[in-house]
Amino acid sequence: MRKLALAAALATTALATPAMARDDSWYIGVDAGVLLVEDQTMTFSAVPAGGRAAPSLDYHKGYDVDANIGYDFGGFRLEAEAAYKRAKIDLDKTGFGGAASALSFMLNGLLDFGPDDGLQGFVGGGVGVSRGKIASDIVNDSDTGFAWQALAGVRYPVTNNVDVSLKYRFFNQDDIELIPAYTSAFGVAGSTASTKLRTHSLLLGLTYNFGSPVEAAPPPPPPP
Repeated sequence: MRKLALAAALATTALATPAMARDDSWYIGVDAGVLLVEDQTMTFSAVPAGGRAAPSLDYHKGYDVDANIGYDFGGFRLEAEAAYKRAKIDLDKTGFGGAASALSFMLNGLLDFGPDDGLQGFVGGGVGVSRGKIASDIVNDSDTGFAWQALAGVRYPVTNNVDVSLKYRFFNQDDIELIPAYTSAFGVAGSTASTKLRTHSLLLGLTYNFGSPVEAAPPPPPPP
């Protein structure tokens, strides 16, 4: 009987593993990846006589990078994020071009599901402000306004404190109002050029968790 109790105690010790350092701790992270931007139109409030219809903004692939700091409550995370996106554009296949970018500051909430010591999924979203900019041959201006995003992905612990992740982001900034500096075939200088920014990103990330792993309680001593 004593041998059986001792074997059970040893098995319990072998199976006991330290908890990961995620729960109830601060963390910092970085993400980077490819950016796909939905093509949009640009509408001018004043068009010169004989001017052309609103041009389409045809986007190339771009890049998206961000840094974040947050707190893991265990099953739910709250984080602040700063991100920058940029992609080249063609204006209505006219030969005019340039680039579009957005610098955003967001507050995100994320729900985690799955084991802490293995592959874990997450979903969430965020709201904040974004400075959307078009730097082109026709318009070179920026506008700051409300933005929101949806997030989903998976993460995996490579050590007790470090996670790697794969994240999808949908980002949206509506009502971007820009002022053309000079008159073109599309709009009059000083008028308003209206557009929006909708992007899809696939990002690889690295996160460092500042918490310390909690050792499992030792098993009770075997009976005498």
